[in-house]
Amino acid sequence: MQRLIWFLVVLLGSAAAPLQAAAHTTAQLLLAAETARPGDTVLAGIRLRMAPGWHTYWRNPGESGFATTVVWSLPTGVTAGEIQWPPPAKLAADDLTTYICTNEIVLMAPLKLAANAAPGPLQLKAKVSWLECQEACVPGDAEVQATLVVGSETKPSADAPLLASWQKRVPAANPALAVRATWAQPPAGETNELVITGTSAGGFVPADFIAFPDDKVDVLPAVKVLPADAGQFRLGKTVKRLGDNVPARLAGILWQPAQGDQPAVAYEVELDPGDNGTAAKLTSAPASSAAPASLFAMLGLAFIGGLILNVMPCVLPVIALKILGFVQQSKEAPARVRRLGVMYASGVLVSFLVLAGAVISVQQAGGGASWGMQMQNPFFRLALLGIVTLVALNLFGVFEVTLAGGAMGAAAGLAAKEGVAGAFFNGVLATALATPCTAPFLTVALGFAFTQSPVVIVLMFAATALGLALPYVLLSWHPAWLQFLPKPGAWMQQFKVAMGFPMLATAVWLFDLCAPTYGDGGVLWLGLLLAVLALAAWVWGEFVQRGTKRRGLAGGMAVALTVFGYAYILEGQLNWRHPASSGPASGAVQESAGGIVWQPWSTEAVNQLRAEGRPVLVDFTARWCLTCKVNEKFALDVPSVRAKLKDTGAVALRADYTNPDPRITAELKRHDRAGVPLVLVFPKEASRPAIVLPATLTPGIVLDALAEATK
Repeated sequence: MQRLIWFLVVLLGSAAAPLQAAAHTTAQLLLAAETARPGDTVLAGIRLRMAPGWHTYWRNPGESGFATTVVWSLPTGVTAGEIQWPPPAKLAADDLTTYICTNEIVLMAPLKLAANAAPGPLQLKAKVSWLECQEACVPGDAEVQATLVVGSETKPSADAPLLASWQKRVPAANPALAVRATWAQPPAGETNELVITGTSAGGFVPADFIAFPDDKVDVLPAVKVLPADAGQFRLGKTVKRLGDNVPARLAGILWQPAQGDQPAVAYEVELDPGDNGTAAKLTSAPASSAAPASLFAMLGLAFIGGLILNVMPCVLPVIALKILGFVQQSKEAPARVRRLGVMYASGVLVSFLVLAGAVISVQQAGGGASWGMQMQNPFFRLALLGIVTLVALNLFGVFEVTLAGGAMGAAAGLAAKEGVAGAFFNGVLATALATPCTAPFLTVALGFAFTQSPVVIVLMFAATALGLALPYVLLSWHPAWLQFLPKPGAWMQQFKVAMGFPMLATAVWLFDLCAPTYGDGGVLWLGLLLAVLALAAWVWGEFVQRGTKRRGLAGGMAVALTVFGYAYILEGQLNWRHPASSGPASGAVQESAGGIVWQPWSTEAVNQLRAEGRPVLVDFTARWCLTCKVNEKFALDVPSVRAKLKDTGAVALRADYTNPDPRITAELKRHDRAGVPLVLVFPKEASRPAIVLPATLTPGIVLDALAEATK
């Protein structure tokens, strides 16, 4: 049991962890000189070469990824200057704009030798870390080194021409551009529009302003090319404050993209928007760092959301197990009851902290994290299906988790050990089953958490865990409250069997999620696998646990059946290590006769429909999201909403998040949601923002939004 517990805990974390692969980027340290005199400055370059189709990130990575870092390890008497970055390429994909480096780039830095540097060879070393991406992103790093000889003369190296050519690309100031910046209106609020104007010089017409990283301000990647007089340029950028004030100066580059064989060109600028007489001070609280009041409010919402999760359909099977457990515990020593309650809470808390760690690791690696993202992992879904099936069989009495037999003292010791482990496992299972559901208040809280620092993410997940575990901890620490529960008796065995049915229903739901992953034969072979697993459990329970003869033979048969199921079905027929990848839906879907015809979602489809003057309803959903299914059944695909869609000419789009889709992750993040469900209603006027509906819907809420969208 303990091994099973730790297996599930590790699986919860690994489901969302970044994939590891061989490095697709190589690093090399180059020097512009073979020998140098004391007091000289030698140009060094970190040469990164990426495989075709792969890229790393610039010093400002944009809306995803993280910048390449260089940590020098230099001998005494050698100091390194700042890294000099050639201009990046610009990548707009999945509604995210990033600044990347493709094919090859050389990051340069001046190395200054001390005037009293002793003659002889010097070993120069650096550790380079990067994030390399194609469709997936993988962290990479390398230790690079080179030898520089201190002597009586300076001798260029064979790499000096290469470094010189790359140094020419490094942005420098260009006074001929006559750049100036002004606010489009007096600054107020979290975001403000900045207008950058200047003179085109030498054929250079910038297409963007890319800011250097600044912990006080975020210059968003979106750019507007504004009308300008002949020989002039005007760019509009949105500036988002991260601190109390916008800095007096904004540093960055004016960037012109590569043209044909010519690389990108950029000039470094320092903008002073305060010079136009408008104050640069902004007044509202920062959005990216949680103020104490808003943080406490969100922690409260997370706690309440965790409480509500206890009555969501995902968790009800485990609730039944806990009720039965409290009835059984009502006749035990209070200290033991309290200990089991604490162990259950520990299982919940540990599982949520593992999930928080997975979210943080995905975000730090440049990926998009979301609530319930482990349910997108086919390996996690398969493991959860097997575990829930075994739990259902255990409730039906096919086999027992607790072991009997042996001396009375040994049996008592095993029972005590098993009870604590079982309580912990129930907490882990409750967490695993809770994540496909979202509850009122929890949606807002987690949407807030996923945009915050790692510390806030951990606090929010911990608050949710405490809310989920609190009712059981209170009951275990107040045994007098257990008197309101029925007295222990023969009915408990019947109740236990009855509770196997909702657990079996959960297994059927998970089966429906897992089977399509394995192609046309998935239903057949996955069903047979579960049948073999059930047979092995029955043999174990009937002839090993409850039998008296040939228990060794029966145990061998149970093991043989399990091995057969794994080797022949799981490995041979299902090829479970290589599940089929599912792309976005490409055609319309109608789930019932006369039901809504759902068209596949894309931002392009939304923009096209709004350009035609039609309202749009978008349902961001997933097959594993039970809250989504409840919304669809009772609030979306109902006669009144279908009639309203027809009357208003609105179009229904579905964004399927069953499997990972970075486009949907970005859209959820844009609307401050940690996961599905998310339902948006776009007004027919393209200038009006989307109407964001609550996580739990009624037909009236949807009808009101559609009516508002047609005004």
